[in-house]
Amino acid sequence: MRICLISSSFYPAFSYGGPISATWGLAKSIASDDLQVFISTTNANGDDRLNVPLNQFIQKEKNLFIKYYHEEFINRFSLAFLCGIWSDIKKSKIIYIQYLFSYTVIISLFFSLLQSKKIIICPRGSFSSYTLSYRRSFIKRIWISLFFAPFQKSIFWHASSYLEKKDIKSTFPNSKVVIVNDGIDFNSFQYAKRLNRDELVYQYTLQKNKKISDIFFSMGRLHPVKSFDILIKAFYIYIKKNKNAILLIAGGDDGHEKELKSLVIKLNLENSVFLIGPVNFDDKKTLLNNCDYFTLASKFESFGIVIAEALCCGKPIILSNKTPWNDLESNKCGILVNNDSNSFSSAFNEIKSMKFDSEKIKSIAKVNFDWTVISQKFLKNFIID
Repeated sequence: MRICLISSSFYPAFSYGGPISATWGLAKSIASDDLQVFISTTNANGDDRLNVPLNQFIQKEKNLFIKYYHEEFINRFSLAFLCGIWSDIKKSKIIYIQYLFSYTVIISLFFSLLQSKKIIICPRGSFSSYTLSYRRSFIKRIWISLFFAPFQKSIFWHASSYLEKKDIKSTFPNSKVVIVNDGIDFNSFQYAKRLNRDELVYQYTLQKNKKISDIFFSMGRLHPVKSFDILIKAFYIYIKKNKNAILLIAGGDDGHEKELKSLVIKLNLENSVFLIGPVNFDDKKTLLNNCDYFTLASKFESFGIVIAEALCCGKPIILSNKTPWNDLESNKCGILVNNDSNSFSSAFNEIKSMKFDSEKIKSIAKVNFDWTVISQKFLKNFIID
């Protein structure tokens, strides 16, 4: 069987954040002798383009192929995609589409309907109240009404969390929605290079600090939705009594870096809070395994792949309650807090007095989110008739 996975952007376009890694991981894990995965995408990578072969399928793994269509207008239009995607869809039995608000989605959905294909759409948080109210909300709602409402009976929706299912159902109450979480390669996060606190901070900041008491680590694209300003303000409160603590924030700029750097300077946190920029997988692995705690203050996450990655490394987590990880506390993996600076600051203090079993946290991640588990759930719910 052949599945056509269609996404407006794809690996290694990491400027778009966690969904790129999640979709790449899923594609690799479901490709098999019984299921060939052909990925149709573009060469868009934020404001730039990927340096990849164009307009032809290239084999990346066994039974996994990718075709990058050239975009004349980045994130806006590809003539090659328009001309080629009909054939890609025709050759496949199942069409799996990522995202909602992209021309690639509308073209692919329309062509799939004309060819009577089985259609699965993963909206990646597009139905959330935050997304629908953030920029051009009126156009987004018209987009949904025009292009999806008339065909909802022909679409299977893939939700990455219970929160996303709730959002989809609030728009289309009678829609077919199945929850399959994003996954992680558990083994790839094990056996990281061990660094003490001083070594870790020096490696990523070139700052020589002594007697560092604890390291809090956060990661994500520098965008208002991630609420890094809340973390920075919370840390300002926290270090008044914990002067030797460090907060490291990793992530590429998505329109908010300048404001965050200004905030750090304004609060005189240059020796305590560090924006270390985008990191590759090895660096992420090193940071997650050697920090003391992972923290994320986000206004919304449809899943939050970096949270699962932190759990893979056995790290206790301080997390916004706006995310879909409502079992974090019951599983004894961390603390859920209101998304404000005072709540996070209190949680920074609270978590230091709590005891966590690192191996138990890792076990929860492996049992629930490893690709060996997630891929089977995906196949069972969407592929196997």
